[in-house]
Amino acid sequence: MHTLGAGASAGAYYTNDPYRETQNRDEYYAKDGGGQWRTNAGSLVRDGAAIDLASFQDLCAGRDPRSGRSLVRGAGEGHRAGWDVCLTTPKTFSILWANGGVDQRAQLEAIHAAAVTQALDFLREEGLVEVRLGAGGHLREQPTDLMVGRFNHYTTRDGDPNCHTHCVLMNIARCADGKYRTLEPTKLFDWQKVVGSAFRVALAEGLSREFDLALRSAGQGQFEIRGIPDTVIAAFSKRSAAIEAAIGGDRASASGSQKEVAALSTRGAKADLPTGAELEQRWRQELAAFDLDPWAAVREASRSRSADQDRVYVPEQDLRHEPDFDPPEIAGDTPVARAASTLFRHQNVLDRKSLIERALNEASLQGIGIAAVRAEMTALEEQGQLIRLDPSDGQACWTTSGIAAAEAALLRAADRPEARSLFRPEALTAAIEAASELSAEQREAVIHVAGPDAGGVSVMEAGAGTGKTTSARVVVEAARASGLTVIGLAPSWKAAEELAASTGIETFAIAKWRHDLEHGRIPPLDGNTLVLCDEAGMVGTRDMGFVLRSVAAAPNGGARAILLGDRRQLAAVPGGSALRAVVDVLGRHATLTEVRRQGVPWQRAASILMARGEVEAGLRAYARHERIELVSGTTEAQEQVIALWTAARERYGNSEVLIVTRRNRDAAALNTAARTVLRAEGQITGPDVEVRARDRENKPTTLNLATGDKIRFGEGIRRHGIRNSTRGTIEAIGADERGELRIALRLEDGRRIEDAYVALVRDSVPGRLAAPTLPRITLATAGTAYSVQGRTASACVYYGGTASDARELYVGLTRHRHDAWLVVERNRLELAVRSRGSDLRMVPSTAELHERLFVEARRYTEKVNVVDHVEDRVAFVRSGAILPARAEVRLDVERGFQAGRLLRAVLQELAAVPGLTGRALVRLLRATERSITRRLQDRRDPSQSIDENRVSYRPEASRPSAPEISR
Repeated sequence: MHTLGAGASAGAYYTNDPYRETQNRDEYYAKDGGGQWRTNAGSLVRDGAAIDLASFQDLCAGRDPRSGRSLVRGAGEGHRAGWDVCLTTPKTFSILWANGGVDQRAQLEAIHAAAVTQALDFLREEGLVEVRLGAGGHLREQPTDLMVGRFNHYTTRDGDPNCHTHCVLMNIARCADGKYRTLEPTKLFDWQKVVGSAFRVALAEGLSREFDLALRSAGQGQFEIRGIPDTVIAAFSKRSAAIEAAIGGDRASASGSQKEVAALSTRGAKADLPTGAELEQRWRQELAAFDLDPWAAVREASRSRSADQDRVYVPEQDLRHEPDFDPPEIAGDTPVARAASTLFRHQNVLDRKSLIERALNEASLQGIGIAAVRAEMTALEEQGQLIRLDPSDGQACWTTSGIAAAEAALLRAADRPEARSLFRPEALTAAIEAASELSAEQREAVIHVAGPDAGGVSVMEAGAGTGKTTSARVVVEAARASGLTVIGLAPSWKAAEELAASTGIETFAIAKWRHDLEHGRIPPLDGNTLVLCDEAGMVGTRDMGFVLRSVAAAPNGGARAILLGDRRQLAAVPGGSALRAVVDVLGRHATLTEVRRQGVPWQRAASILMARGEVEAGLRAYARHERIELVSGTTEAQEQVIALWTAARERYGNSEVLIVTRRNRDAAALNTAARTVLRAEGQITGPDVEVRARDRENKPTTLNLATGDKIRFGEGIRRHGIRNSTRGTIEAIGADERGELRIALRLEDGRRIEDAYVALVRDSVPGRLAAPTLPRITLATAGTAYSVQGRTASACVYYGGTASDARELYVGLTRHRHDAWLVVERNRLELAVRSRGSDLRMVPSTAELHERLFVEARRYTEKVNVVDHVEDRVAFVRSGAILPARAEVRLDVERGFQAGRLLRAVLQELAAVPGLTGRALVRLLRATERSITRRLQDRRDPSQSIDENRVSYRPEASRPSAPEISR
């Protein structure tokens, strides 16, 4: 989606010839005509009519093409012309078009045109474009007539076949009152990828219906036609290759502004391109190098597809992974069922944009159209498989009965205020007194979570570096002295092992513990057990619910659970925000805020700010102290990361410096660069052995390994006691006398293992998919924020190759004790700043780039819980039932009588003091209004006692604010 310029000159980009590069060298929009209008009411132009240049330019300037009068405020050369939504077919579609006969081209063009029409209808039906009304345009309304100019083009500027349509939304639309107003495209910008998905699903439906072609996934919601190899696609994608090179070779993760500026910077003139028959001859010559008939290839691929691929797409990742611990939320292989089940693995509540985009992408690979997707969404809702919630922002959102029940069960299990205390008072006192290193805040936190008033579940929220581990050790000592059995749980094996190392207790990854408990492999909890759950902020709803239900089900009134975590660090991968839900239902929790990890005062202050959610303020402190380095170029920025890492190791020790980044691919590049340094230093010795492995994204890759390399496992290997994220150092690697590659490792726990390299894969499980054939390992010097949460080092270097958010920055900049640096790729910030300016050639200042970086630090996403959308929370917690929202305007007799009683009391007070002056009377009335407001608000709070004799459930984040009372 591209924003056009202002005035009539913005229309100087189109042409009158759909085959412009194959027939002539006219610039886009340069000739009279060349397009077609799409309108739903025909108030100014007729639907399907050819576009003439004069009328188009008048509308670009906000004028009536019939009379020339201004239709909107600000019409003329300063009027924003509109927005260009470019809908592009897959490259395989264009290759077929380029190599098709007249009839085949006409048929493909008809499919393309129909898909464009359906995408524009989708845009209008979803209400993605609105008009602005009222003072300052603060009101929004759906237009009654939206005018779009459609311009079909068939090649790129490099002369490759590329069927695409420019849909120009004119910045002028008719409203219900007959007036014309400008558009508000904010929602369209947010939904532009969904519009692209709608276009592709309509295109896929046409290809399946007309040609019965088989489709395959191309990633990022795209598809290609089966049968045409990737090498042929690459040969006819010269423009994409140039743009990808300009943005550093990672187009999929580049921002829109990066792509736009890269496209402009690499755009060349078309003067030297061949045209007409000469260009088509070039296409035939380029294709001849592959000895391929595209039409024959796609027909053969369509005939040879297996029965399970016919109309049903199975993603590669589903073939690689074992089945999920929890079954899909919605059974079936239909587009919406597959999309919803995939999204519900990570969210408790789905909004319409996420669900329909994913469903459309699934449908495109099955040749199913938009109407079928919408019909399935409606059917699933009517069947009760998708439960509509009442959203606060007016956008539709859904959950499922299973998720709602799990969340309600979690809240019931968490609410055990009357549970007996398992800690002996004298044992708790002795443990606290023996820990002289505890601060006053830590002592209070230990008493809160282990004292007599803690209840069955208590929470200790601890910001990064605030001494959570020290406090947990004291809790464990008090529990042991009280005769309790203590077990530790964490969302990952790595976190569980670190908890075990710091407290000396037996620990488990929650998924493993849950699996063993449900299958009777370990005994259930007894009433004399304390469960210590670390990194609770990263635990999903179902896992947290299972833990707390198991604790509550223990005999003799249940066991005890203490949750340790930080809601502001990285969120749970599955489900919603379980820790926030628990804190809300408990109503109170202990909090550690005194940062103890950082030795430098300003760094400690920055960590405190980040722990409070003020990540931007903490990041500004790093900028002021020159710990943020802006480096142009991906390679150069990564070289600076390695230079800082090398210098820090010289100062703090070889294993005391972390490299943290956002993406696995950046971590892989930094690991390779760090390995070069370590080999030069002599820490890696012997010949390199090239091996094949699976990376952190489970994709095949090639690694060079030698003695001294540190590696990290991405999955568990039971026979060797290796768990996901286990690290080890290679002590020997090479072929044995039979030529089989063997490897010897010293694991981080001190154990030594030796085995054939190909045997370092997870064990096969009966009844499940076969074990993989490639080990899942990576080099271990650099890692993502998820891999380092909970770790501590002397220093840390954070690499900002792509835009981060507040959570990732908080984690990455709080791992260190002594120093930290943030290295940011300068070009991506420059592109973001320049794309928002009036002149793309202007070079922004360092201060402007820092401000753009600070914008990223404000992005603080919070996972949504079902209870956040429920009006009657008490009923929901009791049963998991989601009652329909009550109308805002209703007769509330009880509150009416209460207001009457309050008013009568005030009148009696006034009658008792007849000498009040007018001014004093006004003051008293205002005070009375405030009193009534507070009392009514207390009555209005829907949070009531879950049990008549127990504390009310009152989530702080959900309490409505008092309404204003006008004078």
